[in-house]
Amino acid sequence: MVTRVEEIYEQLVAFYPAYSDTGSVTRIIYSGTGPDHEYSGDDPRQVESIKRALARCYAVDLAAQARLLRARFERQVMLHFYLPDGRVFVPFKLRKRRIKGDAAYGYVNLERIDRFDPGETPGLVLDSGTVLPLCSSVKTARLAYLLAMEIRAELVHPPESFDQDLVNALNVLRTLLGGSSVSTPSPPGQRFRTKFIRTK
Repeated sequence: MVTRVEEIYEQLVAFYPAYSDTGSVTRIIYSGTGPDHEYSGDDPRQVESIKRALARCYAVDLAAQARLLRARFERQVMLHFYLPDGRVFVPFKLRKRRIKGDAAYGYVNLERIDRFDPGETPGLVLDSGTVLPLCSSVKTARLAYLLAMEIRAELVHPPESFDQDLVNALNVLRTLLGGSSVSTPSPPGQRFRTKFIRTK
């Protein structure tokens, strides 16, 4: 099924290069309406084109972001990127090239990674149970994961919540009316929690 990232960009979980009957495509994994709903489709464009299309959906300047990340983390090669909604996408080698020049790296939303399975055929396991075959060592994958956690901790901020805006507005009104202020609700924090990745 052909799926364009512009149609499902808010639900995007992962995208990576794959070979199909029609040639090289980008496999897209995205979430549905329920927590256990997950779908996949193919976009005929290449991974970097998908990445640029995703960035356009959020008006993100990928070149400027890459310069910032390279300077902050002192890395010459920087493939990670993040979005204003708090998602950090981590690069992993998810395909063995058949032809020189074919893309090998794809991207996975940091928060959707459950664990890495070492073994003869290493795998990256999503929280839905979907397994993506790793074409690198688990050690290399973990380093990319840890760097993504650093990026999230230092540069990514949770979007303004409606609840917080409501509390701020109520406090202004109560101050004007001479009442007491409303306490700030605890942030949900699930997307921005510290996560310890499991291994088998």
